[in-house]
Amino acid sequence: MAVATGNNAPGLPQPVFESLLQRIEGDLLAAIKAAPGYSLLYEPSEELLRYCRDLLAGGKSGNSVKDWRCVMNKRIALSYKEKPQELVWLDDKLEQVDRTSALLKGERHLPLLGHTDKGDAVGLKKLSQKLRACSQPVVVKPRHGSNSKHVFLWPKPQEVDATALEESVLKASESHDKSWGKESWNQNAVPKGVLLQPMYASLAEFLHGAQGGEAQADHHAFERGVCPKYLRPLELKVQVLFGEVVGAQLNTHPQYLWVARDGSLHLWDQTAEGFQTRHAKEPEELPQELVNPLRETLQEHWQRLRCDSEQLAKLAGLDEIRVDWLLGDPKWGPRIGELTHLGTFAIELMP
Repeated sequence: MAVATGNNAPGLPQPVFESLLQRIEGDLLAAIKAAPGYSLLYEPSEELLRYCRDLLAGGKSGNSVKDWRCVMNKRIALSYKEKPQELVWLDDKLEQVDRTSALLKGERHLPLLGHTDKGDAVGLKKLSQKLRACSQPVVVKPRHGSNSKHVFLWPKPQEVDATALEESVLKASESHDKSWGKESWNQNAVPKGVLLQPMYASLAEFLHGAQGGEAQADHHAFERGVCPKYLRPLELKVQVLFGEVVGAQLNTHPQYLWVARDGSLHLWDQTAEGFQTRHAKEPEELPQELVNPLRETLQEHWQRLRCDSEQLAKLAGLDEIRVDWLLGDPKWGPRIGELTHLGTFAIELMP
């Protein structure tokens, strides 16, 4: 039996795995109740509906190896077949900024300092010049990317060789990663380009209080477009189904904790029998000093994160969406890092 530590109030006895799952099922039930009559931007195809009906009925698609990941893979496969143009904006790092601001009547992402398209020589030159002139920590990233690939961090761009900065802009605009081939058609339909945004405080800064640019930096990694885990921001992936938040987990340590619908934090016992599945990777150790600051951040901001995430899903007409919130930067406060589908709501996560 896997045991979790309940952190919803001081002094509460530690609930067992089953009671937590009952609570999580109750959170999921809120989404199920909201589904009938829910207004969708893009209606699912009959092929997908038939697949889901067969799975639920235990028919030809419903054997014991079928799970959420199978449904996700089916939807990805169908996206290449159906090519739903209405959903491309959801994976477009440029368009989602403006669309979210319009829907929620205010800025939620980090501001865009500049952007340009692949192959636009004039635009790339101007963006490189803007990058060289930046006096604040900034990030160069693909408009069309995911999984933190080809993201260039520049804590002090004015102290970096101009050629390296120009190359980062060019590489981000043209970048491709083999992992993107496994993503939905929507993401791969995003026009290639590059964005320039302020750098959000890193997880290392959140944990140890290092100032922007003073956290340990691997500039060779920056120049390769590699973003080391602890130089990424603290990122909470909020899962929304039919306009209702059903839970959240950390980007860097998805198997260690779960944030319930009410904002309470639960830590999973990594030593419990059967905790690791045959699909799971060996999880990296969760820094214990992260738990209390994260709990305090959730106590202060969770209601806003949940409200904004739910409103965004409803106003956009999305049956499912993952809103990735960046946390812990005293200057910017909580900000949306990106929007996407529930790709990480899969078998390697707990629960």
